[in-house]
Amino acid sequence: MTPRIDIDALRTALCERFPQWTGWITRVPVEDAPTLWPSDNDGRTIFYNPRLFAYATDEARAFYLAQQLLHLRFSHAARGLGRNRAAWKRATDAVVNRLLQEDGFPLPMDALLIPASEGKSAEELYEVLVATMEPNLPPAPEPESGERVSDPNPGKSKAGKTSDGGSRGIDDPGLAQAVQGLSQLLEPSFQLDFDWFPGNTVRDGVLPWQFRAVPVAHAEILLDTSASVDTDLLRAFVRAVKALFAEDAVIRVGCFDTKFYGFHEVRTEHDIDALDLRGAGGTNFTAAISAFTGDAENQIIFTDGYAEMPEQRCDCIWVVYGTNPIHPNGGRVLYAKPPEAKDKVEINFLIT
Repeated sequence: MTPRIDIDALRTALCERFPQWTGWITRVPVEDAPTLWPSDNDGRTIFYNPRLFAYATDEARAFYLAQQLLHLRFSHAARGLGRNRAAWKRATDAVVNRLLQEDGFPLPMDALLIPASEGKSAEELYEVLVATMEPNLPPAPEPESGERVSDPNPGKSKAGKTSDGGSRGIDDPGLAQAVQGLSQLLEPSFQLDFDWFPGNTVRDGVLPWQFRAVPVAHAEILLDTSASVDTDLLRAFVRAVKALFAEDAVIRVGCFDTKFYGFHEVRTEHDIDALDLRGAGGTNFTAAISAFTGDAENQIIFTDGYAEMPEQRCDCIWVVYGTNPIHPNGGRVLYAKPPEAKDKVEINFLIT
């Protein structure tokens, strides 16, 4: 009989190591999957081999769980869609393993390290591996019947799947690269959160409160419709961000210029096509950041940046379409240079 693995104890150890991610670590689903080796994820849930974990050291268990947490954190499952699966897994494992090693984790003997991974993103290392190993790499294999490594949750939506399953490419290279950078900053998507609500019945003269699940909006996106950006590009941005999440993820999208025009839920391709992209006046970022509800996992502003930054702090992600530098009070900034910009497309991260 395989001994029981105390996943909660592993979570606690990792929360102590990464206190800034405590809330997220405690919510990530972790399930056993006896057929895989040693651990994997489907973009939403972590799976581990209980037999291997039973005989691994505490340090090795913590490493394998931390490894999968970083894969989720960096949205590797979604970013790997359409790539050779064998090469992508090697690239992402090597990048994550190097980060964990630099953070002081002892690496298990089977942990993959590739010297060429130093200083490279998963995409950059993937291109190196494909260029040097492609003749020896088999095509991405189809999962065997009943294999949980490649499809731990058959029938469930996968991260990165759009509502109609079609291709979601972006013609604008600057916007496409910014969305790729955005995928590294997004919080993982969770379908439900839990909170206390007033009950429906009175007991002994008291209305008791109940702890119930509530749907979570995975992202709130504010579109600066005062900019000289056409509606097709705005919809392409919303479509690309939606594709970074699971098919059934809830995204709220709203427009603003000098005022905010309200949020609309986006679940399907039809919702994106039907968005009312109103606005044509100036730009008021204070009105924009005040519109965020505070209950979404990710807050994103898409703008050209031509307006005075608000004094109020807002820890959102600013995606600036154009070359105008901005310096917001808090948050992170991505720059998407349009095709006509002469400089190389850049992605810059600003954390204040």
